[in-house]
Amino acid sequence: MARLKKEDEFYTMLKDLMSTIVASTELYAGIIDGFPASQSKIPQMKVYESECDDKARAIFEKLHVSFITPFDREDISELTFMLDDIIDYTTSIAIRFDLFNVQSMREEAMQMAELTLTAVHELEIMIDHLPNYKSDPVVMEKARAVGLIEDEGDGVYENALRCLFRDEVDDTERLSWLRLFDRMESSIDACEYAARMVRSVVMKSA
Repeated sequence: MARLKKEDEFYTMLKDLMSTIVASTELYAGIIDGFPASQSKIPQMKVYESECDDKARAIFEKLHVSFITPFDREDISELTFMLDDIIDYTTSIAIRFDLFNVQSMREEAMQMAELTLTAVHELEIMIDHLPNYKSDPVVMEKARAVGLIEDEGDGVYENALRCLFRDEVDDTERLSWLRLFDRMESSIDACEYAARMVRSVVMKSA
């Protein structure tokens, strides 16, 4: 019986990082959906962020001492940075809902948080299949799917700003929401940047 080839440790570490990002994004979407009643859950976002920082740091340290990597070390480094950016954005967003004393949630914010979660779930599948990126079509399918989600997010973001500047809200509230929506868009963009990096890796191997 043929022995199964052991998975490269970099793939295992990326999957581990992704699992924490998924958990944190699920929490993030729940916080946005239930805010302000969900405010007490925000500190857990910081816990997840610290865990991701540790896992990203471990990948960088392994890159520093590894002579052979499953694909370009620069691409592994950039992908790790981009994945870590996702939780950095979602954590900062959740914290700002508290700092800005948001009292009621806007529909577009819930939509954007849900899109971020959908994109992260697609990224999870993409990373899970990444060890076979040269032959597994799922990797590129999921990477492209994230791009479509990002396009949808742009539409929701534009509608959010349109409604924000047409509704009767005071200037302080409008400014707070403008900053929040900008960061929420950035969280979806961060997902697309990670997917774009993987698309580049696949194309280099073609």
